[in-house]
Amino acid sequence: MLLLVAMGACGVSPEPALTMERQAVIGGVLELGFPAVGAIVPVSPICGEPVEASRVICTGTLIAPRIVLTAAHCVENADAPQVLSVVFAPESAQAVARERVRAVEGRLHPAWRAGENDIGVLILAEDAPVAPVPLDGAALSADIVGQATRVVGFGIDEQGRTGSRRSGTARVTAVAAGTFSLGAAPGMSCGGDSGGPVFLEVDGVERIVGVTSFGDLVCTTGTNTRIDVHAAFIQAILDEVAQAPPTRPPLNPSGDACTARCEGHADCPLGMACVTQPEGEKSCAVAGLEAGRFGVSCTGPDGDRLCVRAGEACRLWLPCIEEDGGGCSVTGGSSGAMLTFAALLALAVGLRRLR
Repeated sequence: MLLLVAMGACGVSPEPALTMERQAVIGGVLELGFPAVGAIVPVSPICGEPVEASRVICTGTLIAPRIVLTAAHCVENADAPQVLSVVFAPESAQAVARERVRAVEGRLHPAWRAGENDIGVLILAEDAPVAPVPLDGAALSADIVGQATRVVGFGIDEQGRTGSRRSGTARVTAVAAGTFSLGAAPGMSCGGDSGGPVFLEVDGVERIVGVTSFGDLVCTTGTNTRIDVHAAFIQAILDEVAQAPPTRPPLNPSGDACTARCEGHADCPLGMACVTQPEGEKSCAVAGLEAGRFGVSCTGPDGDRLCVRAGEACRLWLPCIEEDGGGCSVTGGSSGAMLTFAALLALAVGLRRLR
């Protein structure tokens, strides 16, 4: 869980550097099962940054070939757009290409706010390489208090590492109208486990009954969103995607992104987002960066111009407004160096919003 950080309730210490020896879930064990539980990671738009280095920001559960159930605060923020992938592998850093599936769209509960209705989905660009977990529409009974549950996620373990699927045993301590609470027994969700599943054994079968939402700073208690009370919200999306999976227009690096107008992110190719230009018009830009257009092919940054992903290729990202003499500007008088800083800052803000 993200400990309410994404909802602005409290802060946490800086995350540790990623390594190849990563684990998750406080008081848990490495979990080779539950292949439908995936790690949600951001995709950097900058060429040269390996996808394997992407840090885990949340966890999710595949409930249909293209739908991943997670927490609302894990779904892409409209004000800080970025590209997300769901990694279906026990170790996110070691996943092969087919185990990394891009999210084409995110949906959060329309009544979501801090601590309430914290549920949402990511819709994938293609079918996931694993089988989904079936949902059980049965109501959650208040008499489950005291029962053991299994929490699964890719978040922080006792050594502060993230990126490996782990599971742990927790115990139900209370049941409310839209949530239920857990206490460590000895396992408990922690940072990066937000959106991950809570399984409860019913009639001898483990069923997903909740989505990890938030908890205390030391990861000994947690609050989870009940799935049963949001069955209609989930089913509506399942039906919609089954009938017509969302698509995004193809990426055309040769086109002029600065003049291609958009109303929302869905109008832009995968990997791009609808942003507002200084003069107020909206256009498609590389997600996380300011308004601009693709330039020539590149293998690295060229002065104060970023080298970004353009499909399978890399191209320079140029501002929509150029200063005389070759400098860059998004507002009158800004230098090229300031544009690069602003672009990187926008990317950093986008990543921070989902921590």
